[in-house]
Amino acid sequence: MLQQRRRTAPALPVVTHVDGRAGTRTELSAVSLENAAAKIANALRDEFELESGAVLGLRLPVHWQRAAWCAGAWTAGCAIDVQSDDVDLVVTTPQGAAALGGTTRAPIVVVSLHPFGLPVDAALPPGVADVTLAVRQQPDAYLFDPPTGATPAWRESGATASQQEVLIRARELAGAWGLGTTGTLLADERLAEADGWLAALAVPLATGASVVLASNVADLESVVAQERVTARAVSAARP
Repeated sequence: MLQQRRRTAPALPVVTHVDGRAGTRTELSAVSLENAAAKIANALRDEFELESGAVLGLRLPVHWQRAAWCAGAWTAGCAIDVQSDDVDLVVTTPQGAAALGGTTRAPIVVVSLHPFGLPVDAALPPGVADVTLAVRQQPDAYLFDPPTGATPAWRESGATASQQEVLIRARELAGAWGLGTTGTLLADERLAEADGWLAALAVPLATGASVVLASNVADLESVVAQERVTARAVSAARP
């Protein structure tokens, strides 16, 4: 789906992150996302030796890194779990790593929340590594077998959904939010956790729309006007 988006609209933003506290705005086009997906996926398979079906524990706030790591995990055929500690690798922030302490046996790596994805500039807990360099050194094209619709993509409360099922849920959310194929979705921290993760990448890919991820923004109406938002993501009841 990223490849299709890159062929039809390579330069248009798929994901935009607006950080009200830092005063930054970051756009990721289909080209940027496809490149990030390939590099992250290669790192997961090569550097961390994760096989298709492995579970990635993502502990990231509302940020463009969510979209990038969802793209990389799903390209590598990994499922995402944002709650359980029973995972094969945890990806978080330096603050998240410090908060985890010894609660997980899985290896922990961190990414920075810098708008340009620069390496972490803070001291890290023992045994925790900055994954930035390992990702950057990977090839721009994915080197392993691609996933299928049946590949595990999302694990929640012990139940696993496939990539096809995640896309179905993403389209359901888009319909509930009134998001059209050429629209722009606004998603912020108030969105329920699972729906917030799907809004970061699955919803725009499944619909052809784009998403604006807003964090630390006091005046969301200004973001609505500036980014020409056509739909807002709200917590939806699950079937």
